[in-house]
Amino acid sequence: MKLVQDLPGIFEEFGEKRREAFLEVKEYKDKGVPVVGMYCAYFPTELAMAVGAIPVGLCSFSNETVTPAERELPKSMCPLVKSSYGFAIEDKCPFFHFADLVIGETTCDGKKKMYEFMSEFKDVFILELPHKQTEAALQYWKSEIIRFKEYLEKKFDVEITEEKL
Repeated sequence: MKLVQDLPGIFEEFGEKRREAFLEVKEYKDKGVPVVGMYCAYFPTELAMAVGAIPVGLCSFSNETVTPAERELPKSMCPLVKSSYGFAIEDKCPFFHFADLVIGETTCDGKKKMYEFMSEFKDVFILELPHKQTEAALQYWKSEIIRFKEYLEKKFDVEITEEKL
């Protein structure tokens, strides 16, 4: 594998793309398009898109926001959770700032606690995930997707049809 020598230039390009993405989300918000934020790939983005919303991944990748999060979360908690929450409470993530809704999936207890705190200042929908691979768990997952669909329809006053999916 060849080492790329011009790393700062590449990093600047990534930073520029990030800025462009933030501005694009702001343009959507200015046009009245809803924004739905997510932290996890278990979130069914097709449902958000079916209501006309823009699904965005939320910031959760920097140590700079861990310290502010530790004012409310335990120091022993997962750094990813603390970083995510820190971005939210410090208002350092434009995607979070513009999100009309945050989808909180139950992949770990730390995230569950974070979503509990987060729901005090942002609309959060908790998507309960099954923790087994059984027929009953599959049925539970399907019921959660239906519950989520109904929530989105009510929140954004739109009907999700098969055509929209």
